[in-house]
Amino acid sequence: MKKVLIALLIIVLSSISVAFADEGRPVVDQNEQAIIDWMQAIASNPNDAIAYYKRGMAYEKQQRYDDAISDFAKAIEINPNYAAAYLERGYINRSIKNQTDLAFEDYNQAINCDPNYAIAYNNRGYIYLLRSQYDLAIEDFNKAIELNPEYTKPYLNKGTAYEKQQQYQEAIDTYKMLLTNVSPKDTQSIQNAKTRIRALGGTV
Repeated sequence: MKKVLIALLIIVLSSISVAFADEGRPVVDQNEQAIIDWMQAIASNPNDAIAYYKRGMAYEKQQRYDDAISDFAKAIEINPNYAAAYLERGYINRSIKNQTDLAFEDYNQAINCDPNYAIAYNNRGYIYLLRSQYDLAIEDFNKAIELNPEYTKPYLNKGTAYEKQQQYQEAIDTYKMLLTNVSPKDTQSIQNAKTRIRALGGTV
């Protein structure tokens, strides 16, 4: 009987999923800890827009998208000029919710709040690309590149816009611009650009 009890105790203990760090302290998921920390910050100051934004980012990393959207909305309610909150909400609306119209409005608002926000121009341009509004898409990608020449996504998206219009030499030239401006450490983007150049009959 004693052996049976010991065996059961071992099974129970082995089923406990909480890990322990040094000095016997339980390991808490970083995002979960961030949520706890920002909850405390919000409890101390319910008008802290940054706390809502940060908690929203933690929710997003946990794929708790509705909670994230709710927090980004609250951050915007407190600070209507919070460009990053519009951007993140727009990302979820487009990539997760497939609500491109809502995402488009969020990216518009992000740009209105911060006219030098390269990522917002790229993301809005991508929606124009999905809508086959290629001239407007290219205009936004050009603006993103102007603001941050090392930002690779607008080059790739701009090249795609040219490909969609069968303007293949313009696409090749765009991908070559990426190779000229990108950091050598961004090997994935460099490889993507080279692959697309070769697929269009160009050389690198």
